[in-house]
Amino acid sequence: MGIATRLVIVFAAAAAVAAPACAEVVVQKPVTSVSAYEGRFTGYSAALPLDLSTDSEKVALTVKSSGMLDNPTYDFDLNLSRKPDDDRLGERSMALGASWNQNEAKLRSSMSRMFGFGLLPRANYIRFSMDMDASQAVAVPDKVPVARANLRSSLTLDGKPIGSIAFGGGSTGNEGIDLSLTRPFDIPAEITVSLRGANVRGVNARDEWRLQDARAMVKLVKASW
Repeated sequence: MGIATRLVIVFAAAAAVAAPACAEVVVQKPVTSVSAYEGRFTGYSAALPLDLSTDSEKVALTVKSSGMLDNPTYDFDLNLSRKPDDDRLGERSMALGASWNQNEAKLRSSMSRMFGFGLLPRANYIRFSMDMDASQAVAVPDKVPVARANLRSSLTLDGKPIGSIAFGGGSTGNEGIDLSLTRPFDIPAEITVSLRGANVRGVNARDEWRLQDARAMVKLVKASW
């Protein structure tokens, strides 16, 4: 069984889970485009969005084909989120995606959950999210897949984003920490600090974690328009 066949089975199973609760499947307007350079065809993109939403869940499935005719890239994206109501303040969402061509196959997923607090939980909340992605070279089936995962937490007060912190790591050795402060104390600026490290083999033949990249960024943000 090839990688493409496995991915199709995964998304067919995901769609089958959502299908029994669906009132109807709404086929939305396709999105197509063609690119050219100096009069020569350079690529295309064609996406078909499907709305599989229910009374309590918002479900969107997008099927896409892009690239060149002799080597197209196929994409599937499934997004599920719970519709807000008076009884449920917390928002949960999940996304699954896959893409492949004759050279590489990729899988991606994300999950997030929002927790409200205080007298105004819709304006004051903490959001936790997790993102994962992996890729595999089709031409080298025995090669270890390249994978990475990120954990992020963000804080919003009075409807304004205050800051976030993220931890990431993966098989590529680019473990790191991201810290972002957005308009703290009503200062019209966004401050981001990013640290990236890698596991390298030292002189004693032992793996050591070393700082590979460190950067800081300050971006002005207009508070009102």
